[in-house]
Amino acid sequence: MSDPQSNGGAHRSDPELTQGASGARRVHGAIVVLLSIGLVLAAYVWLVSVGSWTHWPSLTHTYDQLASAFLHGHLALELEPDPALLAVANPYDPAARKGAPFPLDASLYRGKFYLYFGPIPALILAVAKLIAQAEIGDEYLVFAFISGLFVVQSLFALKIWRRFFQDVPLWSHGAGLLVLGLAAPSGWLLSTPNVYSAAVMGGAFFFMAGLYSAFRALDATSIHREGLVLAGVFWAAAVGSRITQAVPVILLALLVCGEILARQRKAGAVAPSLRALLALVLPLALGAAALGWYNWARFGSVLESGISYQLSGGFQEHRAELFSPLYIVQNLCNYLFAPARLGYAFPYFKPIPGFRESVIPGIPLPKIYWSSPMAGLMCTAPFVVFSSLNAIHAVQMLRRGSGGDPDQRSLTWITSALWTAFLSSFGVFLIFFWSAERYLGDFVPPLFLLSVMGFWQLGRILTRGLPRRFLYLLLGIGLAGITILVSNLLAMAFNADGFRALNPVLWRQLGNIFRP
Repeated sequence: MSDPQSNGGAHRSDPELTQGASGARRVHGAIVVLLSIGLVLAAYVWLVSVGSWTHWPSLTHTYDQLASAFLHGHLALELEPDPALLAVANPYDPAARKGAPFPLDASLYRGKFYLYFGPIPALILAVAKLIAQAEIGDEYLVFAFISGLFVVQSLFALKIWRRFFQDVPLWSHGAGLLVLGLAAPSGWLLSTPNVYSAAVMGGAFFFMAGLYSAFRALDATSIHREGLVLAGVFWAAAVGSRITQAVPVILLALLVCGEILARQRKAGAVAPSLRALLALVLPLALGAAALGWYNWARFGSVLESGISYQLSGGFQEHRAELFSPLYIVQNLCNYLFAPARLGYAFPYFKPIPGFRESVIPGIPLPKIYWSSPMAGLMCTAPFVVFSSLNAIHAVQMLRRGSGGDPDQRSLTWITSALWTAFLSSFGVFLIFFWSAERYLGDFVPPLFLLSVMGFWQLGRILTRGLPRRFLYLLLGIGLAGITILVSNLLAMAFNADGFRALNPVLWRQLGNIFRP
């Protein structure tokens, strides 16, 4: 029987474990998932309700407005522009339209307001409005998408654990799940559940659901075309929710197609592979066509989502500077190392703007560059350091090759897919002119899964002998605990004004309980 580390980390049955014991661990793993989902969802409800459990304050109703327009057969918002705004020669100039009212984050085109956000969340809300017959705030979409993402991440982690890592301690499985659910930026976004958070987390949820479906479809002796159809549908919905998801979706679709064709060459079966390719590509093509039509019907261009006609920000004169390699180092520093200010009273942290002045002496940034209040991953989620172990292990696997081992090949594929997803998503925001905490939601979900896998891979090294097991326990509980604690203290700090205004009694009680 080969050693687990010699085959790249793929799971092999331990001769000391009976089949019944292995089955029991699978059941225990499922129980851990259910308990973790229950605990994390309860934390989500507490955060989104500002500790009241039942009253969910609304910050924006933007998607509800678009959903209402859809239900009435319109692509534009039903709100009519103010005559003063239409009378301005150049309404996109903030100075020229000063004093004229307009909805935030709207695009003005030919006398009508449109949203540049993807339409999928509004379509979902339109269906809900047919049942609820009421105004639905964006906080419900944020909660649904973040909760759905965590459930998908939990099932994904369970699948990976059962497939490759059943020999690591069960507690490490539970610790990994809690990090997936409670690490930044989930709490941060739930504490300020607005339209931006809904768009970010809608794209993240559908993207990870598509990747999970693709993995399940390929992680078998024969390719499951139904899973590939689901992957295509979910990925089309991801792009329809968040246009920046197009980059990782295209790359992951190519990766899946490459795996299908590789199996075709090995098996020599052309027709089944073509059907599998069609199962994935057809939903993506239909989704792209539908989104292109949606843009064309509004703005006369399949590639125009409304960004060119948005009224907030006055970015039209800086369009050439919205994306630039000049922002890469600056954004790396912000997303990884931007600090949070420490305080002496609960919740002990105060989010502050990231680095706005160039971190490279002598190389100024374009004036348009901006950073919102945020905290870098090394501050909020140090658990991600385990992803470096996974990266080292991934390089070793690629150099070694699968050698015909299906377990090794499957582990190599999912690791490569997750790194591709993270790096391509992160790359989009590294060259973007604006850094913000909410953008973490666009690219950290695959990184957190890679971190959990790296944590489990470390467990294979540090679980032989009592000192090593103690070190593994100390590292796991320590970094997971710090990640969960700091992430959620910062989430409450970011919405401290909301807690004080909407639940002052609870806020005073928390301050008294945790008084230093």
